[in-house]
Amino acid sequence: MGLLGRLSRQFFAAATIACLLVALGICVWWLTVAQGRDEHFEPAASGLALVAAITGVYAERRAAARERRAQALYALADELVKNTELVGTGFAPLDRFAPRARVYPRLLQSATDAALVSGVFSEPGHDELVALLHRWRDAVHDFNRRLDLTELRTYVSRVPPEELLAIDEAMHRPGGQLDGLRRLRSSVEELLRGRYAEPGVAARLQQLDP
Repeated sequence: MGLLGRLSRQFFAAATIACLLVALGICVWWLTVAQGRDEHFEPAASGLALVAAITGVYAERRAAARERRAQALYALADELVKNTELVGTGFAPLDRFAPRARVYPRLLQSATDAALVSGVFSEPGHDELVALLHRWRDAVHDFNRRLDLTELRTYVSRVPPEELLAIDEAMHRPGGQLDGLRRLRSSVEELLRGRYAEPGVAARLQQLDP
């Protein structure tokens, strides 16, 4: 994506400059050599200037879209780092000999929501990332909602230690919801490292290196 973006920027910059230079050359020749007698050069110069303006506007819009996409990727990388810490250490198993009800941390999803709602990845080529972000957002939302229900159940009424342990074991069992979240998180990290490894993204994801 980085190479194509650089080539695209170079193409539109070259096209804009070339059209402006040709238009300027025609105007100078028309005014100095032809002395304004041949009116055929006026529409040619105006047309080239118009093409340069159009390509310049298009290039500026593409540059703005790239900047918004880069900011969204940076936010996703930062959020991924924080969620990695949470799913790694924020849900330690309960003490089997003295289980107590507790308040669980909540996984973050604001950057994921913003990236999906803003449409910065709506252009072709980002389908895999968008689909994965939808899955991740739904999984995080469902997991946080289950944590709300668990806390409500364990704090509102007196829950025996056996039930507290059963709830905790269900959360941590292989193939359970926490395990599924970790696999999805790994998929998001792998995709960001593989296809969206811009310098800013790579620098943020370095915090996840062992």
